[in-house]
Amino acid sequence: MKNREAEKTVLQAMETVLELELKAVRQALGEEKPSSSRTRRTGSRSQSIVDQSIAILTENGEPMHVNELVRRLREQFGRITDRDTLSSALAKKARQGLLLRQTAPATFDLLREVKS
Repeated sequence: MKNREAEKTVLQAMETVLELELKAVRQALGEEKPSSSRTRRTGSRSQSIVDQSIAILTENGEPMHVNELVRRLREQFGRITDRDTLSSALAKKARQGLLLRQTAPATFDLLREVKS
């Protein structure tokens, strides 16, 4: 079982690397413009992965597993993040009682006050 999980993690990392390489090739060919999210205006604040995850959880309206959040972050925001990094950041907020709660291992939901 652990071997399968490790294999899946490695394959997800390879997928992410390949997506980034393909994006770079397309940009070099002029087929894709560089992401505007990389250029920061003075005084602007980019959203953290926690902020973006909160937006996804708010839109979804029910608890979500970290793997699904990682997938949705990539699809909706073009944000590529590691499963463990996201899980750690969300778990920290949940332990502090801020914004989220952990409903199951690697599964998070909004606190009731945030949902309304």
